[in-house]
Amino acid sequence: MMFSNFTIFMVILCVSRHAYASESAKSKIDCIEYRSCTKCANETLCSWSLEHQNCVQQEELWGNMMVHVETDCPQFTVAKLSWLKDASYTYTLTVSNDKKDFMAYLRRVTISCSLQTGYLKGRVDQNDIKCDGIRRTQADFMLNKQMIFFYYVKFNNNSVILRLDNDSDYYVPHYNHECGVKRDDDCMTCAWTADGYINYFKRCSSANRCSGLYQFYDRRYAQNFTTTATATAAVPLQCANASVQSVEPVSAPWTGGTVVRVTVKNHRILTEKKSVVVTVAGRECAGPKSVDNDTIACIVSPPSREEPKAVSDVARLAEGSIVVEYGPWQKFSIVSTFAFKLVNPRLTDVSPTCGPLSGGTLLTIAGEYLDTGTAVRVVVGNDTTCSAVVRSPKRILCLTSAVEAPNDGVVRVVFDGGLSAQTANRQSFAYTGNPVLDASQPFAGIVSGGTAIPVRGLHFSCARNTTMAVHLHNGTVHRTGCQIHNDTFMVCRSPALSVDDLPIRHVNTTTIAAENDDAEATLLGTLKFELDIAYDGDSVVKLRPGHGDPMPRYHLYVNPVLNYFATDGHAITVIGRNLEWGYAQYQGDDTVVRLHVNDNLAVYTTCDVTSVDWHRIVCVPKTAVNMETVSAVDVAYGLNLRQLLFKKPARSVDYIQHPWTDGRGTTVVVAVLAVLLLCCVCLVQLYGRKIRNRYNCGTPLVELQTPE
Repeated sequence: MMFSNFTIFMVILCVSRHAYASESAKSKIDCIEYRSCTKCANETLCSWSLEHQNCVQQEELWGNMMVHVETDCPQFTVAKLSWLKDASYTYTLTVSNDKKDFMAYLRRVTISCSLQTGYLKGRVDQNDIKCDGIRRTQADFMLNKQMIFFYYVKFNNNSVILRLDNDSDYYVPHYNHECGVKRDDDCMTCAWTADGYINYFKRCSSANRCSGLYQFYDRRYAQNFTTTATATAAVPLQCANASVQSVEPVSAPWTGGTVVRVTVKNHRILTEKKSVVVTVAGRECAGPKSVDNDTIACIVSPPSREEPKAVSDVARLAEGSIVVEYGPWQKFSIVSTFAFKLVNPRLTDVSPTCGPLSGGTLLTIAGEYLDTGTAVRVVVGNDTTCSAVVRSPKRILCLTSAVEAPNDGVVRVVFDGGLSAQTANRQSFAYTGNPVLDASQPFAGIVSGGTAIPVRGLHFSCARNTTMAVHLHNGTVHRTGCQIHNDTFMVCRSPALSVDDLPIRHVNTTTIAAENDDAEATLLGTLKFELDIAYDGDSVVKLRPGHGDPMPRYHLYVNPVLNYFATDGHAITVIGRNLEWGYAQYQGDDTVVRLHVNDNLAVYTTCDVTSVDWHRIVCVPKTAVNMETVSAVDVAYGLNLRQLLFKKPARSVDYIQHPWTDGRGTTVVVAVLAVLLLCCVCLVQLYGRKIRNRYNCGTPLVELQTPE
């Protein structure tokens, strides 16, 4: 029972809402305003009465001759053949799409025709409505070679006016001589209904061979054709044939001075023997001149003295139509359907704030109304130009020009040679010196690459990015990126190189003793390299040393090798070779050591590196760790190379610190004792052999062949 009551309630609610919506829609639509069948039937809640020729709401329907959809409306065509003087003319309406048998109805009623001021009989002839013929004489053409007369049809004892869809069909031109099919060349016509009036306007230029320069305008009450309304001072044309089609630009600075180009359809015909006055957003546009058949050019006038001068005053912002008035006699005007704006452009940000002396920096200016006016000029300081390449309402992009010496200045945007705008905090742009490289610093890396290369110099901070390019002997170039830290320092990354792709040769050389702490890593060779600094825009500068110093070379070293690690209970010492050159010269996080405990490689503790030399890395754990439980050490060199070293039998740190006791001494002693037991005579020779084995063991190394 409750469900049934709820259902009934919802149905009543839906019906009530629908009824309310229908009543609300009806209150917004006044069907009586529509004075033709197609316009009336196009509205959902309206219908057209063919019998009474009016538009009514659907609940007011009566009779059988009602049209509810536009496709059921009868169509009327007027035969506008040239009507000459002394020749009989019959106003004829041809009816088609007669789905409601409207013509059958008209055959049963009386029809009359109104021709300007006289009345003639009308009749139905098959699909035509015809008026009795009328003859015009020379007296009708006393003023012009062309005359236009107003005609309409009435029926049902002159009580109903037959309404046509096209208002221009009520007007028929007449000529005092034969004009041919080109009688309307160089002419334009307008017909429209507005504010309760029907309007008809026609104008021909002097190039028209039939009537020459000619203008006609007629205005009547739409409700009662027999009464002619008084014409306004300037006829406001409202049709596509006489309309403002475009304007360039669509806005201008409130200070004036902008050249505006207004495109008006049929301007050539409209402007002949006429003066033209143009206003934009209520402001006069001075000196209007015809640029071509459809275009007018004028200059927005400055504001009047009465306008406030305060920058914050909203009176500087105006928006309104473009009005083109043709006069001074028989005035008519055209009003645009779109708005023109007078605005106050504003700058909010400028970036970047610096760039090289060579120019080419892409400057981005943010703000509001930055596309206003015809042209802009961006200026740095007093007269240094920044050439605009992109302009939109909220952004201007420009390329700085070159200057001779470092300087800076406020960035300004000048609109149409008049209004100058800058940011509220007077943001400036600085021309800095060209970047300079400190040639005294080393540039080195290892074969695997990815290690940090510190670069020091001057004037780095204005760069957008920097690229390091290492050149191989065969012309191959390996590029890596750099990160700028401040004006004098940046860090690049060494490129990854393949030794197999390089021309190498094996040489035998005497190695330096392992216990020599001053030994250096194995150098493969030196290579040419470049540093390319890119700025915003397309500007790229090659980083060079100052004072004409030569460009340094890039030193390539072999990858480091780890042997074992040990601890003294406080620090971890990793033993190997080639552990310093090529990556450790940057005092940052380029060498990272992690400690794994109890054979668990998934868990690690970071170990802070305290010192690095040729064969030794020393680090201290960040957190407390039982050194005896450290099972492996993970060492990362830069971004590309990692090595995992597992624990070997314990060794004392003192033993580690004296490499000459790395086990070879014990072997020598045992060998000597054995030899002494065998033969004392060979003692000297065996002792000499021991010395040679210790210091003269040959080791093959690789050496890169690079041209100087």
